[in-house]
Order: sequence, then C-alpha cells, then structure tokens
Amino acid sequence: MSNFVYRVSALAMAIALNSSGALAANDLALEEILVTAEKRESSLQDTPISILAFSSERLERFGISDLGDIAGLAPNVTITPFPNSRSSLVVFMRGVGNNDSQSTQDPAVGIYLDGVYVARSIGLTSDVADLERIEVLRGPQGTLYGRNTTGGAINLITAKPGEEFAISQQFSAGNRDYWRSLSKIESGKVGGFSAKLSYLESGHDGWVENTGEGKNFGEEEKQAGRAAVRWDLNEKVSIDYAYDFSEIDGPQHYYQTTSSTGNAIPANEQRSDTGSWDGGVTPSHTEISGHSFIVSIDTGWGELKSISGYRELAEDIVQNYGGGLPGFKIGVDIEQDQLSQEFQFVGESGENWRYVAGLYYFKEHGSELETDTVPVVIANPNPLLPPTLLTVTLEDRQIYSTSEAYAAYGQLTWSPAMLAHRLDVTLGGRYTVDKREARKDSAVYFTGGEQSDSETWSNFNPSLTLDYNWTDELSTFAKVVTAYKSGGYNVRSTEDGFTPPFDEEHMVSYELGVKSSWLNNRVSVNASVFRAEYEDMQLQQITNNATIFLTDVFNVGEAQIDGFEVDVMAVLMRGLTMQLSYGYTDADFIEYIDQRGASPTQGENVANQAEMPYAPEHNYTLGLDYERAVGSASSPMMLNASIDYQWTDERYGTAFNDDMSGFFLDDYGLVNARLALSDIRLGRLGLEVALWGRNLDDEEYKVHSISLGAYQAGYFGEPKSYGMDVRLSF
Repeated sequence: MSNFVYRVSALAMAIALNSSGALAANDLALEEILVTAEKRESSLQDTPISILAFSSERLERFGISDLGDIAGLAPNVTITPFPNSRSSLVVFMRGVGNNDSQSTQDPAVGIYLDGVYVARSIGLTSDVADLERIEVLRGPQGTLYGRNTTGGAINLITAKPGEEFAISQQFSAGNRDYWRSLSKIESGKVGGFSAKLSYLESGHDGWVENTGEGKNFGEEEKQAGRAAVRWDLNEKVSIDYAYDFSEIDGPQHYYQTTSSTGNAIPANEQRSDTGSWDGGVTPSHTEISGHSFIVSIDTGWGELKSISGYRELAEDIVQNYGGGLPGFKIGVDIEQDQLSQEFQFVGESGENWRYVAGLYYFKEHGSELETDTVPVVIANPNPLLPPTLLTVTLEDRQIYSTSEAYAAYGQLTWSPAMLAHRLDVTLGGRYTVDKREARKDSAVYFTGGEQSDSETWSNFNPSLTLDYNWTDELSTFAKVVTAYKSGGYNVRSTEDGFTPPFDEEHMVSYELGVKSSWLNNRVSVNASVFRAEYEDMQLQQITNNATIFLTDVFNVGEAQIDGFEVDVMAVLMRGLTMQLSYGYTDADFIEYIDQRGASPTQGENVANQAEMPYAPEHNYTLGLDYERAVGSASSPMMLNASIDYQWTDERYGTAFNDDMSGFFLDDYGLVNARLALSDIRLGRLGLEVALWGRNLDDEEYKVHSISLGAYQAGYFGEPKSYGMDVRLSF
C-alpha cells in the first residue's frame, strides 16, 4: 500500500474520532441510492446484488463521460482499451470476460444503454452526452440480462427530460490542449411533452509526440449528441424516444518497443515522450448512432414495457505495433448494425409476491475487412550489426456475420407473511436460443479461400436467491445463479481453426452477501463472497508468436474463481464522506487442455502453466469528498473538494503463451483530485468553477503489452493531466 493511502487512512480515522459526538444528526445520514438492476426501481441497499452505482454527482467528480473512465473505480472490474482500437474496451468482471472484439463472439459482460443491449465493444469509449447514472452489477446476471453476462452487466442510464425549462453550458480546458464543450437545453413539460437536447465536443493533443509524418499519437477529437423526447399520454401511459450519436477521430495509441530478443532492437521500458510509425501516422475514425423507443403502460397489475432499439457503427482503423520499425500493422474497416425488441412485465401482488417476466429478440449483421502486415527479420552477415526488418503483407480477409437470439425469462419473489415479509425467496429462469452464421474469405496467407458455417445453441439458466432482512438496517442474501455464453466463430483463426465453431461456455456462481447501514445510516457496509465454477471455458490462443494476428478459440476446460468485494461509505463528519471499495479475486484453471496442433504438450492438461487473463488478485479505490456552504447567509455557495486513489494489482493479458512476459502488466496506482465552487449567483444565472487533476503522481504504467516474437511492445497510460471546468446554468 502506498504512502498516500496510509496518509489518507490516518486522516480519515482522525476526523472520524474527533467527530464521534455528532452521530445522531440527521444531516450526517447517507443519501439513498436508487437503482434499476432488477428491472424495477429499488434502493441499492435493498437489492441483493453486488452492485456499485455512480450517480451524476460522482460521475462529474471523477470526470466520467464514457465507460472507459470507470476503470479502476469498480474493484473486481477490469476495463482495458482493446489493442487494435482505442474506441473498443476489453471488460472483465471477477476474472470473466473476452479479450477480443469480433461480431462472431459474444462478450462476457453485457453493456446496456437505457435498457438496450450494446452488442459490440467498438465505440464504448465514445462520450455519452448526458449520463445520469452508471450501475455495475458484478457476477453472472443470466436470468434478467441473458447469455452475455457470465461476468456481469453494466447499465448506462441517461438523464431524462425534466419538467422545468433549463439551459446549461460547460466549458473545460486543460494541459495538452485539452478542451471540452457540453451544451444542454430542456423544454420543460408542455402539454404532456418534454424534450432535452445535449451536444458535446472535446479534443486533446496526444501525450506521445510524433517525430514523423501525421498527428501526435493519442490525439483525439470527439463529438456526441443526444435528443430525448417524453410524452405522457395520461397517468398510465408514457412514451420515450431517444436518438444518440458519437464520433471519434484521431490516431491510435503508440506502441513502443519495451524489450527485444538479445537486445537486437532498441528498446525502452520507460514511457517514451516521442515516437513515429514507419510510413507515417494514419488516422482512425469511429461513428456510432442509435435509436430507442420505449412505451410504458400501467396495467393495474404491473408495468408493461416495450423496449425497441436499433444501433449501428462504422469504424476505420490502422494500428502499428512496431513503432518506428517496420512492424506488425493492422488495418480494419468494420460495419455493424443491430435490432432488438424486449417486452417486460414488472409488478407485484400485495406484500407477498413480486414478479418480472419478459420476451426478448435480437438480430445483428456485421462485416469486417482486415489487412495484416508483419515484420520479417533478415540476419545481417556482419554479426556486429543488427538484423534487417522488412514489412510483408501476410493476410487480407473479408468477414460477414449474422447472429440472432430469442429468449423468454421470468423471476418470481415470495415474501411470506409468517416471517413479517422479512424473507424474500426469488426463483428465476431464462431460456435462450442463439443462431450464428459466419463467412470468411482470406487471401495471401491462406490458400483455402472462402469458408462459411452456421450453428445454433440453446440454454436454460435458472437462479435462486434467498434474502433475509434481519432489521431495517441489516440484510443478508445467498444466491445460486447460472449464466452461459453462446458458441461462435473466430474470424482471426488459422486456416484449420475456423470450423467447427467453438462451443458455448457455462458458469455457476455461489454467493453470500450482506447489505448493512450503521450509526443512524451514517455508515453503509456492503460485502459479498463468491465462488464461480467455469466450464467449457472459451479462450483465445496465439498459436505462433510470429503471426500473432492468427488466433484460435478453444473450449479449454474448467476454472474456479473465488473472491470477495467490500464497499464502504461513511459520513466521517458533517460534509465529509469517505468511499472505500476493495476487491479480491483468486482465479485458477482446474483444467486447460492444450489444443495447439504444433505444441509439444498438445492434448495435455497445462493448467499449472496458465494464468487467468485480466484477473488481478487485489484492487481497491479510496476517496474522500468534502462539501460545505461558504459565503454569506443571503447568498451561500457550495465548496466541494475530493481526492481519490485507485490501485490495481499485476495481471496478464493472455492465458497461455510461450513468451508470457510479453503480455504481463505490472501493478499501478493513480491519484485524482477535484476542487469546485458552485451555486455562484450572477443574477438569474448560476455559475460553477472547478479545478481538477488526474494521475497527479505522474505514474508510468502500461495499459497493454504484447509479444511479437523478436520483440515486445506496449503502450502507456496518460501522464499527469489537469484543467478547469466552468459551467453556466439558467
């Protein structure tokens, strides 16, 4: 643990001891947090799930505008940019995830935007112009969320139109030419109608100067917008429509050479401030858009809801892993569209019964054109001189895919009167059918030409939860839940690895949890301990480091994951709140059958040689937030100061490789802070000014690392950044 954490812990303890006489004051109580994790609105403390919720205030305090920004803030959740594309994210929960981005493979953590499933990880770093809340549901969510949630689910909830007319404008500026503009306008409620428009633009220079041709590495410009309309037909029927779009422009991040075989290639294990690409930097472009149409009807027996969604994306990217050398280079052009329809019925019957039922349909189409070039090493006749590197195109491939899914689900909760409704027994189940088709046409490297196949999978996922409220402030729960991820195809496979498809994988999770509040709701302590049994686990495997663009997916065997999470919030004194979250994961392979054709251990169980990817053993976050009124009694202003520390343990980016060190990521910790003065009145205008800083210790840490045979490359996270926000509201 760093000296910073010791100092913060000591300060928090001292403040708590000095303020112990004020325990009963009403303004020392924690605010209630409402979530919709179980398809109905309920208090976070009453929801028997290991869940973290980030309110709009916390999102602003942490500077969160996209999903990637919560990396490090949710223990036992690992979020890493996908190496090919800065807009894509590799998301793991409790050691469960998918470290690739393909339309023919499902992720293991489901992402939902206002209830609409977002199928692909491309574009997850796009700004959402008006977020109200993010909910992180840790652990399998197979009953209510479906086949893609063996690790968990994340709900992104946008702000709905309000009933009052309002305008706000925020401007931000910082180092490395950072700028951001966020505009919002609300119509207020007029005759049952209300609308809200949000538009956001931002940009910043890269933190690795390009010494060659083109823009600096990591330089980025973003646009995002959202239009939301609500129509309350009457007291029982409402309609919500929303359209959102996002664009990202700029070069990919810079992969520098961190080590090489025999030191034949210049390498640097420290973060480089300069770099170049062989042949110059090529920009990348990502476009995302979506529509949602939600109809809610109060039937008297419960709420009937129709959720219709359509989303599409297009991305054109170029990534070079060789830095200034002729290196492994990828060019990808991707298009995808998806259509989903869900019907939900959520209700209750007296105090004894609560129920959720639903029908779900999903269909998507995808296409991908990828070109891969790799370096070829030619030995120098003079042993004192380094070898010569040439770039050779090894593969050109076109991929087309279609997937379709149907599901029916239900969940019934019984609260018997004989126990004063303190016991909840919840039984749930979901039946899913998945269909997938894929076609790959490869040239240059392969001689087999076009390959195509289709397959159908189906599964039933039951769940059982017991939740007992010992008092109004203390409840415990025990649950057995299941989830599955459908099979699929690997479009980056070797020629023999495309068919037959890899099979579905299954998970059974056992969990015990506690939700509690203490000292007149001044402190909340929520914790969960879990064991997950992973069967028929799907894993990407690089079969040859000389051609890392070729991977095969195997159902390698079984894994066991044990761990726990603790989330604490406490009002230490009037205006001062502490948040502490800690996660522990012990993830181990029980069986890992090596299925690589050229491997000397083919067919053997190599579990003792494999590491569960993206499964750090420890991670935690600790934060302090202080708020008080300042200024005159007639014109008070609010001062808010916050500081947080995030720490993540070491981890591997792949499970089993002959050169494991090339995929290793060391532990690191980040310090962030923000100071804001709000409620400044300028006539009818409200003003807020905030200063912020991130990675204030200027920590050097690798975000991703990769082995390329003769050398290893990685890219580093953003160095220290700081800036100011100014917001005007009317």
